[in-house]
Amino acid sequence: MHSKTILSLDGGGSHLLIQLSVLACLEEDTGVATYDLFDLIAGSSSGGLITCLILGRQLSAQRIIEKILQEKLLEKIMTEHRFGRLLNRLQVRPKYQGIPKKLALQNELGDLKLSSLDKQIFIPCFNLNQDQLEIFTNDSQPDFLLSEIADACTAAPSYYPPVQMQDGGWRIDGGVGMNNPGFNAYLYAQRCWSQHRIKLLSIGSGWRSFAINGTKACGYGGVQWSAQGIASIILREKMMTNVKTTAEILGDQVLYINHHLKDYDMPDHMDSANNAVVQQKALDIGQRWYALHRGQIQQWLQPE
Repeated sequence: MHSKTILSLDGGGSHLLIQLSVLACLEEDTGVATYDLFDLIAGSSSGGLITCLILGRQLSAQRIIEKILQEKLLEKIMTEHRFGRLLNRLQVRPKYQGIPKKLALQNELGDLKLSSLDKQIFIPCFNLNQDQLEIFTNDSQPDFLLSEIADACTAAPSYYPPVQMQDGGWRIDGGVGMNNPGFNAYLYAQRCWSQHRIKLLSIGSGWRSFAINGTKACGYGGVQWSAQGIASIILREKMMTNVKTTAEILGDQVLYINHHLKDYDMPDHMDSANNAVVQQKALDIGQRWYALHRGQIQQWLQPE
């Protein structure tokens, strides 16, 4: 029986370069574009942006890397407010402007809509009006523009303002509830292809690390815990649990690639778009991850 293949990409801000680097190595190794290797691509947050570019524009991972490094795509998307840096540091407004991101994504994705896709898409967002997570797939209605889906799924709270889409609803980054969409994408694929074996390749953007002094934490209130990144800790632990559960359920049908950033001397902050040194380090990490998992990936790619 012919297998159906899923690529799932975690969220991770500008650390998406790690994922793109892994995929670029895969393309070089196989001689096949990422678009042609997979039947369904799922992505959360920055992974959703990659998903829209690959499925909508059929761009290779290497071409997206070029857009980031040479055409400064991330810098266009991550535009800080010109004045009032103090307000940004105090977190009394989003760090980045929403309009430049919207315009940059419109420029990249044009008038492409969900109905224009020849392959399956799976991108989570959080609907503020309905107070629930929702999934954008090929069958979603209305027939949303890919640019507004990419805009909405990357609207991370405190970094970007919410995005109002063509149906009037307001959305934010789906990573708040599903930063690793792999298992949910697998379940969706089962409904699409009930007679096929489903295989899942899931790629993370690096586990963040948090060093918290237990003695000092005894005196922490809400403000101090927020400053220490408690929300990010909760998100990471939920993801780790999800990954372990997925592996236990799916067995050799899933291959998940992710590692702690501290093991590669990589900064934890995920908005380093203007730092060429950090960008290159992310690309190097992706190459090291691919070399580390190359045998597993080749085995995973073997036809049934």
